[in-house]
Amino acid sequence: MKKDRPVQKRKHRWKRGILLFFCTALSVIFLGVSFGGLCLYGYIERHPEKFTADLSLFSDFSVGNAAAFYYFPKNAVGEREDPRPDLSGAVLLEDAQIGGGRTHYVPITEIPTDLQNAFVAIEDKRFYTHSGVDLRRTAAAVLSYLKKGSGGFGGSTITQQLVKNVTGENARTPMRKLSEILRAIDLERYFEKSEILERYLNVVPLANGIVGVGKAAERYYGKSASELTLAECASIAAITQNPSRYDPVAHPEENKVRRDCILSEMLAQGYIKEDAYLAAVASPVVTVAPDREEKRVNSWYTDLVIADVIEDLTAAYGYTRAEASRLVYYGNLRIYTFVDPELQRVVEEYYQKEENFPRLANGNAPASAMIVLDPETGNILAVAGAIGEKTADRVYNFATDAKRPPGSVLKPATVYAPALQRGIIHYASVYDDVPVRFTEGRDGTFRAWPHNASGVYRGLSNIDVAVRNSLNTVAVRVLEDLGIDAAFSFARDVLGIASLVENENGKSDKGLAALALGQTHYGVTLREMTAAYTAFANGGVYRNARSYAVVCDGDGNVLLENEGVMRPALSESTAELMTKLLENVTKNGTARALTLTDTTAVAGKTGTTQNTFDRWFIGYTPKLLAGVWYGCEYPESLESVSGNPSLSIWDGVMRELYRTSALQTGGRDKFSYPHLRAVRVCADSGKLIADACTHDPRGDRSVVAYFTEDQIPKTFCDCHVAVPYSGTGTDPSDGVAIGREGEFGIRTVGLLRVSRMFPTEIYVSDAQYTAAPQGLVPVTETPASDASRRPYYAEWLPEGAYVGRSYTALPFHRPTTKKKQSD
Repeated sequence: MKKDRPVQKRKHRWKRGILLFFCTALSVIFLGVSFGGLCLYGYIERHPEKFTADLSLFSDFSVGNAAAFYYFPKNAVGEREDPRPDLSGAVLLEDAQIGGGRTHYVPITEIPTDLQNAFVAIEDKRFYTHSGVDLRRTAAAVLSYLKKGSGGFGGSTITQQLVKNVTGENARTPMRKLSEILRAIDLERYFEKSEILERYLNVVPLANGIVGVGKAAERYYGKSASELTLAECASIAAITQNPSRYDPVAHPEENKVRRDCILSEMLAQGYIKEDAYLAAVASPVVTVAPDREEKRVNSWYTDLVIADVIEDLTAAYGYTRAEASRLVYYGNLRIYTFVDPELQRVVEEYYQKEENFPRLANGNAPASAMIVLDPETGNILAVAGAIGEKTADRVYNFATDAKRPPGSVLKPATVYAPALQRGIIHYASVYDDVPVRFTEGRDGTFRAWPHNASGVYRGLSNIDVAVRNSLNTVAVRVLEDLGIDAAFSFARDVLGIASLVENENGKSDKGLAALALGQTHYGVTLREMTAAYTAFANGGVYRNARSYAVVCDGDGNVLLENEGVMRPALSESTAELMTKLLENVTKNGTARALTLTDTTAVAGKTGTTQNTFDRWFIGYTPKLLAGVWYGCEYPESLESVSGNPSLSIWDGVMRELYRTSALQTGGRDKFSYPHLRAVRVCADSGKLIADACTHDPRGDRSVVAYFTEDQIPKTFCDCHVAVPYSGTGTDPSDGVAIGREGEFGIRTVGLLRVSRMFPTEIYVSDAQYTAAPQGLVPVTETPASDASRRPYYAEWLPEGAYVGRSYTALPFHRPTTKKKQSD
């Protein structure tokens, strides 16, 4: 007996150890659960919106029809009616019915009992007894999650699936699952089981883009839901677990296996008799061919409106995108748009013809987009998002979704308009079109920056010339005077080009290349870039591009009223100056190939990006504003395509718009410039004409420039200086004759005094007409040398300094080689 006592003590210790372990474990679990519960409670308190069901999402607009779209007709003189506050004049857009016309929503009274039972039997057998959550299935799902990590949850009831389908929230996280559970419990408190099941059966995805049992019955079996057989009911219910795998059209055998499993569950749960079960499993899965006439593809405009309304609903009401989308497709909405059906038809018809768009030399097909606005209101009148026939809904739209570098179409918004507004420049301000800086390479050579698209540096150029010919160097120099911060703020915050980034992932568009040359990091959209030009076309007032006016629910209550953005951006006189500058682009500049200018005045700007990956044109008439982008979906060089296709596309569409619509009312429309005065000034200085200007060897250097009253120059040109010259410049021995004034055959010419010094030789068009820089040349005679390709003052230049040369064998400012005439 004594020998047994130690063994008994050891047994007691072992039992006490196990008891202590479990007590400790339970304490830890209790504390952990308590702490976790407190943390969870605190989180719910801080973020109640994540765990509260917006019951309206599951009531009215989850059970209605797709939105109806309206437009506002034009009056007798072609003016579009103001849609607010009276909407009675709106006309239904018959070709803008979405979701295949009216939706296939089916009330529970028309859904066969077999179809209801099929879903309940396989998806949620305790549907009629739980309160939104099946605790047994949830517990099993949690254990499975803990074993597998973050592999999934499962265990969702029909009520939970309804929450997920309506809200679109499907992240595989514990917090999302908890939110779903709490919302499901909320729904069960306010809705009957039949109401929940009805909504679920009308929003469940059923392969091939089909939503709801009503549409599935028509698509797969060519009948209404109420006419479905037992086997067909189970076949539709079979799709939900894996729509791609159990698609009855693509995989009828797979669907049959799942269907028969459902029928077996229905039998086991007492929903059907054995004879009905045997007859159903004996039948094959046979679907009908889809009616190809049923599919109606939205116009580009309808897609645009849907996207805008969804975006605005999420912002106004805090919906998820899925919730807002369901409202559009099932909410009985009335959406009043700004589309002009006639203009939309013309734009879409042009874009459907692929022959209107030149292909690349390698045969690759390009991409393009166009958007047309009312310049006074910013209302979008027409849009095309891609080339070719539109074959699907809600597809990628290059007019609104694509962000591409804008090139030179950005210059008016970032450089010239803000600089004019601040008085930094005027129409005739002169800048030197020569490289802004040089970078020395390892081999000792120098690389000039920036280059002009033409490959030529012109020298002294006024703002009119710079805009007309899209001179990159002048844009950079003006931007330096304006300041990068001022340019960036004006373009993004005033003209609404929100795609410009200040600091995103280490990238910023606050730089000379981005703002002066349009070499942005992520690009801009055609929509926002075109809208920026409303400030020029609309007397200085910026209007954002909006597609709709009002959104009402089925009872006529206003959900959204899109008043748009309207803000002063420029003075009226600055807007007129910008329009004058941009009109000259279409008359004598990079857009002079336009033919619409024969019909109406046109102002606009071309754009070509670095490596010629993108081509743009944004232009406006007194009545319309439109932008076109042309490029490739995956950027590649467009050098094999001659000219600027965006220009010819814009011209072709706009000519057709003016031909077929009421835009052309007789006579040629013109822009009005009431605040501007025309004054003759020197092209090389922007100042009043002086005597030396009239002796420029190139002829009369006076040009007409436009000023506001307070901008008119009051000083005379000091750029031209009088220089003695022998001969006319046509003979090799002709040239500058410093120190020989008054000698027979010596005349006076007006040469340009410009301060230029380069580290390497470059070519500048006006270099041969330059005089010696101030203070450079001693007062002596011009050497009679044979340096016919060098300027007369070359001998006095510092070593290693260059002043540029022109593309000519005999530059005008060469020194004369004639011998001095004797007295």
